Amino acid sequence: MSSKRLETVKLTANFKLDKHIPLPFELYRGIINGLLEYAHSRGITSFKGLKSEKYHELRARYPKLPSHYIYTACLMACSIYKSFRKLKRRGRVKKDKPAFRKDVIMLDDHLFSIDLENWRVSIATPSGRVEVGLLHGTYHEKFREMRVGQAWIVKDGKDLYLESSIL
Repeated sequence: MSSKRLETVKLTANFKLDKHIPLPFELYRGIINGLLEYAHSRGITSFKGLKSEKYHELRARYPKLPSHYIYTACLMACSIYKSFRKLKRRGRVKKDKPAFRKDVIMLDDHLFSIDLENWRVSIATPSGRVEVGLLHGTYHEKFREMRVGQAWIVKDGKDLYLESSIL
């Protein structure tokens, strides 16, 4: 009996945003670094454990920040901390604790929606949802019929990019 294995192919599409929007990069980086510090001091590698211990405190501290920014920060902090511990055990990291320095915000399906038909994206910000256009080239046409997964907003100098995994 032969068994067929189905695989999901993920592609990453990068779209430059047509204008700069106010996103809390420094605040998000600070939240992740605070979560990393907490996880490191207590040896927490579980997303569920970190979220259950810190989510309500962070929601109270940042009431205007959409809640899923905290949720995705917990996801990123757990991922970074697990990777750090693995590399530390293998002797590939010399630092004592992990740190996050990038201008990147992880977005889940509650924080953004994308309309590839009209090349627009809507992103939740602390001051409300903002809709912006996506700059695209001919190679982006192949993504029109695909389903969008997670996304990241990446700040590169003065430009903002939406990097999205497409299924």
